[in-house]
Amino acid sequence: MITVTLDQLGWSAAFAADHAAHAAVGREPARIMAEDRGSYVVRTATGEQRAAITGRFRHEAAGDQSTYPAVGDWVAIDGGPDDGAIHAVLPRRTAIVRQASGKRTAAQVVGANVDVVFIVVSLNLDLNMRRLERYLAVAWESGAEPVVLLSKADLVDDPSEQLAEVERIAIGATILTISAVDGRGLDEVRARIGSGQTVAFVGSSGVGKSTLLNVLAGEDRAVVR
Repeated sequence: MITVTLDQLGWSAAFAADHAAHAAVGREPARIMAEDRGSYVVRTATGEQRAAITGRFRHEAAGDQSTYPAVGDWVAIDGGPDDGAIHAVLPRRTAIVRQASGKRTAAQVVGANVDVVFIVVSLNLDLNMRRLERYLAVAWESGAEPVVLLSKADLVDDPSEQLAEVERIAIGATILTISAVDGRGLDEVRARIGSGQTVAFVGSSGVGKSTLLNVLAGEDRAVVR
């Protein structure tokens, strides 16, 4: 089993300072890895465990879902490996927020403390510039660095026209032309995924996100079609 330290997961002196008051009362830091049916999978210094928010946390949140733990959040917990209790979410450095429409508009944090947002668009499909603009807006507003990945470059003879169109939209963002098949551009992607770095991949269905993740991971972790 591979041991992963909190530093490798992005723990920093700034988070330690935010956690100091919780450490003083015996709570330990953990990072939210996944949410599952109202509870969470978290990673502590000793490994993965399950945890849930306390009743007091729920009461003080007063229904504001944006204050609930999200994947990537650092939290203060105590309790055992099967009944960990989440008492607080440490201040976020960045937050990817999705607006949910309904009777009232509510903000949902779908990723926290992300350093780089990779926006994946496919060169062999119709490039939807309005959709790309929306992804870029979300990435910029999150506080993370947006990087546009033009995927499936192996299926296009000359991507220069699509690249020029994307450059007009993605001003200020890094743009990389990549292929999970022939490997072009992947070293530049890997250079942005170092120890302690947190990244997110966003994009429409079918653009190659899962295939790209599997290639970067070196094993099949995501289902592809």
